[in-house]
Amino acid sequence: MTKAPDSTLPLAGTPFDLDESLRLAQAASERLGSSVTPGEAIQAVLDWDGTMAAQQTWSASQSIRFRQDTGDAVAREAKARLDASAAALAETRRVFLAALAALDSTLTAALAARFGEAVLERWSCELRSFDPVIGDELAEEQRLQSDAMALTGGARVEFQGESRTLPAVAAFLTSPDRETRRAAAAARWGWFAEHREALDGQFDDLVRVRHGIANKLGLGSFTELAYDRMRRTDYGPAEVARFRSAIEQHVVPLVETIRSRQAESLGLEGLSIFDEGVQGPGESPTPGGDAPWMEDRAAEMFRDVDHTAGTHLGELFDRMRADGLLDLAAREGKGAGGFCSFLPSLGMPFIFANFNGTAGDARVFTHEMGHAYQGFSSHRALELGDQRRCTSETAEIHSMSLEFLSWPWMELFFGEAAPRFRAEHLAQQIAFLPYGCAIDHFQHRVYEEPDAPALKRHAMWAEVERRYLPWRDWGDIPHGKDGAAWQAQLHVYQYPFYYIDYVLAELVALQLMELSLRDAAAAWSAYQRLCETGGSKSFRTLVRDAGLGDPFDPEVVRAVAERSSAILSELWGETSGASAG
Repeated sequence: MTKAPDSTLPLAGTPFDLDESLRLAQAASERLGSSVTPGEAIQAVLDWDGTMAAQQTWSASQSIRFRQDTGDAVAREAKARLDASAAALAETRRVFLAALAALDSTLTAALAARFGEAVLERWSCELRSFDPVIGDELAEEQRLQSDAMALTGGARVEFQGESRTLPAVAAFLTSPDRETRRAAAAARWGWFAEHREALDGQFDDLVRVRHGIANKLGLGSFTELAYDRMRRTDYGPAEVARFRSAIEQHVVPLVETIRSRQAESLGLEGLSIFDEGVQGPGESPTPGGDAPWMEDRAAEMFRDVDHTAGTHLGELFDRMRADGLLDLAAREGKGAGGFCSFLPSLGMPFIFANFNGTAGDARVFTHEMGHAYQGFSSHRALELGDQRRCTSETAEIHSMSLEFLSWPWMELFFGEAAPRFRAEHLAQQIAFLPYGCAIDHFQHRVYEEPDAPALKRHAMWAEVERRYLPWRDWGDIPHGKDGAAWQAQLHVYQYPFYYIDYVLAELVALQLMELSLRDAAAAWSAYQRLCETGGSKSFRTLVRDAGLGDPFDPEVVRAVAERSSAILSELWGETSGASAG
């Protein structure tokens, strides 16, 4: 069993005086409020930004250390202190943003000219989403989210004579042996069934707290607050609903074809839930080594990308390895999932993952490196943290696109199985789109009826699952049949309304994938521009400026589905001579 890293993150152990940081932020707010010239206002913003960078580095470091070992008492205590300070940190930003909102039009215009309209619009969203009256509820929400993370992060499942983590058990869902897959699914979902009541209770508390926060802010629903929290400035729930409808119309039938082909290639009349992760007979592609081996291959890949595409990915990756900014191997007590956090005071990212020996390791790794590269590139290109920081649907373009752009180097990880990896990767990404819509639709339903009991929430999920995933067969796994499968999706607890951002970004990434097959240089150039531009523009503007289609246009969804289907057919032909349908 891999143990937790012995050393702390860079700067994680560096003394951080929260009170002094809050004082500096308050001083910057006061200077901004007394500004009479554009130069004074701009300098106040830059000073405040430096204080925010220190706060964000401290916050990210404490969160990472907790997730590295959710059972570590010291890390858990530090995370609790961070959670308790959430209200004070949010108030720091609110005071400054309120001072911004009070500036006269001349100074506001000067700030917009220097930092961009998109940043000011997102600041307005942020100002609307916090008020001191919700301080206690915000701290409670943070605590409940940490509790949910600790419950799943500490999960142990007996499987094949060993006590395993949930990610370790999930690795068996790609086994070529169907009985092994069936047993792994039963064990994994059995844990969720055993803890269903606790998971329902945690989510009920979160919905209650979030709805209460929205009410205190004068809103009728948490949904409106969630969109402001997500800093969505150029679309709202109506546009998202139309987007989901386009996915239902153009992508769901394609995924039904993919699932039918899967069943046929596996010699099955139909797929069960535990078959969905296996695209064809025989061993699914797996990396040729463990996490350190993967790091060695990645270093070679990213250096070659620098040479052939003119990026700085190799330079970044080498620095991250040297500075201890990678934690990739799964182990007991480690928080679930994978993510990338940026440490502004270092100007460097940190990648967290839970490798389990499946093809997903390569995908998770390239995904998080996409986030890392955007943060690194934007930090070098833009002067303000809130210019660099993207809204999440934009951020996911960088991560999902790098998964596809790194295809030519997959032989380093998978050898002769690389063609099959590419085909399965694309099939899985297409199949994800309806699932992402189902998660989003479910959350809209939940917050429309915040007082709904657990059983009704399960019924809500069952309904959206039938709509977006009509092929899904839970067989004799009662937890799924009862509509409780959403409990395994950590985002529902931790990051409400985030999941549709993956779907929106995937529609853009699929366009870059198709472009890369026609003109790799053009695709890398567009990708580099997107990473450097960061969050200095709104989502739809960034997509348009990159020469790509707006995902909210149903015709774009249709065209992406058609082109992706054609490419998938070609890829399947390379691996088996068969058509994807």
